[in-house]
Amino acid sequence: MNRQEIMKKIIIDTDIGDDADDILALAYALKCPRLELLGVTTVFKNTLQRAQMAQHLLALSGREDVPIHAGEGHSLKTKNAVEEKPCQFQQVMASYPVSSVSALDFYEQVLSNKSASIEKVSIVAIGPLTNLAQLISQKPHLIKNIEQIVLMGGCYYRHVNEWNIVCDPEAADIVFNSGIPIVAVGLDVTTKCQFTHHHLEQAKLHADTPLKQLLLDSCDAWFEHSGFTPILHDPLAIHALVNPSSIQFTAEKIQVELKGEHTRGMTVCSEDGIWGRVSDSPNAQIASNLNYEEFTHHFLNEIFIQS
Repeated sequence: MNRQEIMKKIIIDTDIGDDADDILALAYALKCPRLELLGVTTVFKNTLQRAQMAQHLLALSGREDVPIHAGEGHSLKTKNAVEEKPCQFQQVMASYPVSSVSALDFYEQVLSNKSASIEKVSIVAIGPLTNLAQLISQKPHLIKNIEQIVLMGGCYYRHVNEWNIVCDPEAADIVFNSGIPIVAVGLDVTTKCQFTHHHLEQAKLHADTPLKQLLLDSCDAWFEHSGFTPILHDPLAIHALVNPSSIQFTAEKIQVELKGEHTRGMTVCSEDGIWGRVSDSPNAQIASNLNYEEFTHHFLNEIFIQS
């Protein structure tokens, strides 16, 4: 199999800058030889500074060729604090110019260029789904050129309101009902991929480049902000794209709860599974199990030790 046959063209849509898993996922995607990163779009709250953060990471990675476009800061039905500075933002990042081309226009540019001889584009969504909902609603003719959406979001086998979904449930509802093939990793599996103090100490022993130091600075900023070491939520979405055979998936019919006082934003599976049936109308492949220790060790080696 030659390189062209195994390369996947992707766009990453991210709310980089708060939880450290976004910046770790972007670094991981850049390390994967089977991925061709066509661009990065930012979503939720201060998307301009999020774009500058992504530009800084790409510059340290020697990948200034990857375009970055700021997307929607507000949710579909909620005004957000679009001036709020992400907790990982550093002053050095403020010097990067942000493209005047919006995320939505960038998606249209990329997806309109597809032809029968060019493979479709996969979108890796590791933030609230507002940008994708706008794309689906406003540019439905482009859906045919999306191979799949691989997303980190939801919690499917427990009653939990996961952040990326609850920040814009209406957007998530549009995405899950779009007909686009969806692969989802949720809190059911991601919370078992802890990047502990032990992993961080090992990473610090190999922090011999500005890029690695940036990643560790981001982990420290997140710990100072939240009291938590990173969980590899978003890197697992990248892993699901490049190594799907390492993860067990279950086909599910997913609906997003939009109204409940306590349940708004929950991702609800159909009742088929509880009765031992397979849904006859699944709309997503849901990650249900993997070797968590193996994945975490692989991530540590790829990003900090072997590079």
